[in-house]
Amino acid sequence: MTHNIIGSEAGRSGAHVEIRTGRARRASKRQVIAAHLVAAGVGAGASLIDVTIGQPIALGVVALAFVAWTFWPSR
Repeated sequence: MTHNIIGSEAGRSGAHVEIRTGRARRASKRQVIAAHLVAAGVGAGASLIDVTIGQPIALGVVALAFVAWTFWPSR
């Protein structure tokens, strides 16, 4: 890494730093609807598993995962 300090930057009290993070990519409405439909299908499958075994374990796990996915800050 090289440092080139020119005259206009030499007198600054702080470093001149520019951070570029890029544009955030947002999902289209179609992608969001498709993702929710897939999640609903997974939930229905978990419900069938729960009915088969007689305990609401799979549906609880899937519901918790869906809530975490929906409200995750990076989405």
